[in-house]
Amino acid sequence: MKQNIRFSTMLALLLVAVQTALAAAPAGYYNAASGKSDEALMSAMRNIIRDHKQLSYNSLWDAFKTTDTDAQGYIIDMYSNCRYRPSDHGGNASNVGDGFNREHSFPKSWFDDGTPMYTDLFHLYPTDIKVNNQRSNYPFGVCKDGKRLVNGDLHGKGKLGISTYPGYGGTVFEPDDEYKGDFARTYFYMVTCYKNELPSWRGSDQLDYKTNKYKAFSTWSISMLMEWTRLDPVSDKEIKRNDAVYKLQGNRNPFIDHPELAEHIWGNMQGQPWNGSGEPVPASITSPASGSIFDMGTTSIDTPLEYTVTVKGEGLNSGLTLSMADNENYYVNKNYFTAAEAIQGTTFTITFTGESEGTFENALTLSSSEVSTTFTVIATAREGEVPGPGPDPVLGDSITEDWENCVTGGYWNDVVQGHAFVWEFTNAGIWGDNLCHDELVCRLGKTSSSTIAMGEDYEGATSAISFWAGCFGSDADARLNVDYSTDQGATWTTLGAVTATKGSLQHFLLTADVNGPVRYRIAQTAGSRVNIDDITLYKQVQQAVVRGDVDGDSEVTISDVNTVIRIILGNPYDAEVITRADTNQDGEVNIADVDLIIGIITGRITAAHSH
Repeated sequence: MKQNIRFSTMLALLLVAVQTALAAAPAGYYNAASGKSDEALMSAMRNIIRDHKQLSYNSLWDAFKTTDTDAQGYIIDMYSNCRYRPSDHGGNASNVGDGFNREHSFPKSWFDDGTPMYTDLFHLYPTDIKVNNQRSNYPFGVCKDGKRLVNGDLHGKGKLGISTYPGYGGTVFEPDDEYKGDFARTYFYMVTCYKNELPSWRGSDQLDYKTNKYKAFSTWSISMLMEWTRLDPVSDKEIKRNDAVYKLQGNRNPFIDHPELAEHIWGNMQGQPWNGSGEPVPASITSPASGSIFDMGTTSIDTPLEYTVTVKGEGLNSGLTLSMADNENYYVNKNYFTAAEAIQGTTFTITFTGESEGTFENALTLSSSEVSTTFTVIATAREGEVPGPGPDPVLGDSITEDWENCVTGGYWNDVVQGHAFVWEFTNAGIWGDNLCHDELVCRLGKTSSSTIAMGEDYEGATSAISFWAGCFGSDADARLNVDYSTDQGATWTTLGAVTATKGSLQHFLLTADVNGPVRYRIAQTAGSRVNIDDITLYKQVQQAVVRGDVDGDSEVTISDVNTVIRIILGNPYDAEVITRADTNQDGEVNIADVDLIIGIITGRITAAHSH
C-alpha cells in the first residue's frame, strides 16, 4: 500500500513537471510580473498580455482547426459529446448534434460586443449550437437539479438551472467537471487582460467590480472559480491550446502557464509576491533585516523620542510576535502582526524615554514558529536641552507634497506634476510601494546624483521644511542635501544634509527661515535608491511685536533707546528695525520715539502689541 502511495505521488509530481515543461512560455515572457502581488501583479500581467493581434470573426473557423481539434481531427466540444468535423459549423439547430458554432464563454453582452474581446480566442470555443443557445448569457455556476439536453446518445456537457452555490440564487449554467478548471482559467484571463476596460462593462451577476474592485468577480464567483481551478488542474488540452492561440494572437493565458497566479490574486496567497516559478515562497522577514541597528537619536532626560520601524515579510503562514530586552526605557505601540499584515508591509512605533543620562541599547526580536530576526535600537538621553542644527522653527500653516494621484512609472529626467507642486526630476520617479505613508512615494534612482527640485516658486516666506525618507529595500545608507533657491533655480544654497537608512521612513525637519519666492531641492550625494514622502513647507508666522522692542529680542530696554538714537543720527539699519523704531507710528523716527520707549521702560506708558 505504501509503495502504491509513493508511486502515485511520484507520478503526480512527474505529470506536473511535464505540464510545466510543455506549457513553458518564451524565456523572460513574465519577468515584468515577478516579485509583485495582488493588484500590482494583475496589472503587470495585463501589461504583458493585453497587446495582441485582433482576429476577424470569420477567421475563427480556421483557427479552431489548430486550437480545438483532437488527434483524429475532430472538434473538441466542451459543451457536448458530439464528434464534429471542422466543416460542421452552422447557425441554427433543433437538437444536440445539429452542428457547432462560436461560443463566447464570457458572454459578449457582458462587454457590450466590444473589441478586441469579441474575437479573443482565449474565451471563444467551438460548441454545440443547441447547448450554446441553452447556456445563453447566464453566469457559470452550480445547479444540483439543472436540465441537461439529450438527443439519443448525444447529450450536452452541462446543465441549466437555479444556482445551489452559496451566495447566489439566480439561473446558472454548470459545465461538466472535466472542464470547470478550463473555464475558470478562461475567466481569470478575461478580467486580467481587460482589467482597464472592465469597469465600464455592462457586466452580469458573475461580476461585481463595484464591491471587489480589481478582483472583478462577485464574491460567490471568486469562491467557486477558485474551487474549480483547484479541483480541475491544467490539462494537456489547455497547454496545447495555449500554445496554438499564442501562434495566432501573439499572447498567452498566464493562468495556464502558471495556474498558481490565481492564488496570488484571488486565493490563499494574496499579499505574497509571485516569484515566477510556482514554487512556494519560503518564509522570511525582509524588514527589519537581521543585525540591523537603528539610531533613534538624542533627547533630553524624561523627554520621549519616537521612531517608526517597518515590518515586512514573505511567505509567512503565521503571525509575528515582537519582544525586546529593555522594557523600562522603551515601549512599543504594537507587539503582534498577523501574517497578512507583515506580507503587505506594516509599521510600529517604538518610544524611548531616559530617566538618566546615557546611551541605551535595546535588542528586539520578531519571531514566529517559522522565522525570526533580531535587530537593535539605540537612543541617548542628556541633561538639559538637546542642541539641534539651529533654533527650533516656529511652524505656521503648511502645504505638503504627498505624491498621491500622480502618474507612476520608471525613473525620469523630466518635469513632473506632483500633488502640490510642479517638480523637476533627475533620475527619479513616483512609485506604489510599501515604504510610504499612503499609496504613492517618490523614489530616487540608483545613481548617487539623483535630485528632485521644485519647478515653480513658493511665493510666501518659509520657516521650515520637513520630509520622510528611507532607503529602498536593502540599499545602503544615502546622503541627501536639502537646498533652496531664491532666483528660480539659477543658484542653490545648501540648507542642511541628512542621512537616510533602510528599514523605515525617518522624519527630518530643517529650519528654513527664507523669504519667498523660494523653491527647494533634495539632492542625493551618496547611496542608492531612496524613498521620499510627505515633503512639507511651513509658512513663517508673523509674530506679535512688543511696542518699543526695536531690537526684536522680546524685551524693551535701554538698548532699544540707543538703537533709535543711532537711527536718528544716520546709522544704517534694515527696514524691519527702522519700522519697529517708529514706535509711535507717525511715519518717521525722531525724539518722540525715544521718549515713548523711555516711558515704557519706566512704566509711565503701557506697552502694547502690534503685528
